[in-house]
Amino acid sequence: LSSCMRRVRPLVREAKWHGHITKEGEAMEAYTAKALLPLIQQHGRTVFDEPSGTLFFNWTCSGFTVAFTGKSLRAKIQAYGDQVAPPPGSPPPPADYPWVGVVEDGDNLARRVKCTEGAGWYELFSAPQEGRHTLRVIKLSENARGKAGLLALETDGAVLPADSRQEPLSIEFIGDSITCGFGNEAPGRDAPFDTSEENGWMSFGAVAGRRLGAAYNMVSVSGIATHAPKHRPPHGKSMAEVYGFSDIYLAERLGREPERWDFHHHKKDIVVINLGTNDVAPIRFYTDLAVADEEERYFEEKYREFIGFVRKCNGPDAWIVCTLGPLAYYL
Repeated sequence: LSSCMRRVRPLVREAKWHGHITKEGEAMEAYTAKALLPLIQQHGRTVFDEPSGTLFFNWTCSGFTVAFTGKSLRAKIQAYGDQVAPPPGSPPPPADYPWVGVVEDGDNLARRVKCTEGAGWYELFSAPQEGRHTLRVIKLSENARGKAGLLALETDGAVLPADSRQEPLSIEFIGDSITCGFGNEAPGRDAPFDTSEENGWMSFGAVAGRRLGAAYNMVSVSGIATHAPKHRPPHGKSMAEVYGFSDIYLAERLGREPERWDFHHHKKDIVVINLGTNDVAPIRFYTDLAVADEEERYFEEKYREFIGFVRKCNGPDAWIVCTLGPLAYYL
């Protein structure tokens, strides 16, 4: 134990970048995101942006696990709002902002935090007595509806190395709004979308992953199609364009060159594809049935191509599971 602690202490000491006294008279220590990288366990497709020193976790249920001693922990989070393009002739809607969740005791979503534009401090944990705690911080809302990045953590104790053990099974879910958990806590199906009512922790994939005791992550965007249609102009990016990158949406927002996702160091046992719902529109709504048939054949061709791309990315051993549901479209 003493040998282990000798290795831990230099990491903790190096991570600290400033301290201050709270109004209650307690000393607080802050750790930059960069210095935290060897201490925390990251989940999903996270991106560390070196110029800004920010660890972004924009995909549904992506985030990090942190272990610490003390009574409190708060995070400095950089947030960006996203605006969905309005229908022609309509005024622009208000920006969507990200929601972050704090999971305690393995499965208990204990706290939910709305992050607003810019960099701000948010309380993640508070207790009356000092102790050793482990928290998982996750993105509850989807990538295309607001960005969130960790700038720093601050505690009245010390951040410790998180347990880096790996679950025996790893799953990736590729999908659209169904995988994101779009509106899964809305009061009704016709309620206007709000990121506060999109709970990725209770999405189908996240629930399945936890029940299987698996490490899991999502690459999902509401409204996304497998591939751009042949005859109609595309509505946003397709999953064929998105999947190979760590986070192409963040790269565009920051004006960076998108980085390729490192599939070799993030091997998956199972990859679940739940796409097709948003590929239906250009097929169903053509009055020219010959063109509709051509679009359907084109979808089949491009869907097969996408499966091949997923296979190439994930290697020969991963199971690829293709599904459509729960929406009853015929593709």
